[in-house]
Amino acid sequence: MDSKPLKELLRIDRTIVCKKKGQIASFMACPTCDYYACNQLTDDMIMELNSSPFMDRTVKRLVPRRCKLYIIKYLDGTLKEAPELDPNHPDRELMKDVDTVFQIGKELVPVIVLKPKPKEDRENIVKNIQAKAKKKPIK
Repeated sequence: MDSKPLKELLRIDRTIVCKKKGQIASFMACPTCDYYACNQLTDDMIMELNSSPFMDRTVKRLVPRRCKLYIIKYLDGTLKEAPELDPNHPDRELMKDVDTVFQIGKELVPVIVLKPKPKEDRENIVKNIQAKAKKKPIK
């Protein structure tokens, strides 16, 4: 389980005023909204949702996206990303002891579905955290 204090973990179990819908809504229900991730949510708020043990985070599929990336494999077996590499004019220092250069043209981006865990599961998580907190000796 997470080592965060219970109060910090329960921060996502709150209500917010949704400016998009013009109503009070549960913060944990934001990922199920048609407007998620709207401009009302900050990066910190989205990170809170993604890292919370009260949320189910599932990868639905992987979507290919074009990119241009070079990875250099050296003779000793180490790999190094080389975004500055120009294949027409390679840097001599960078190419020293090179075994292979890999050119990558696609990356796979996960499509993530985020939804709150059932209430019983969330209550069990809270009970487990409280039980662990009681077992810890006070210093």
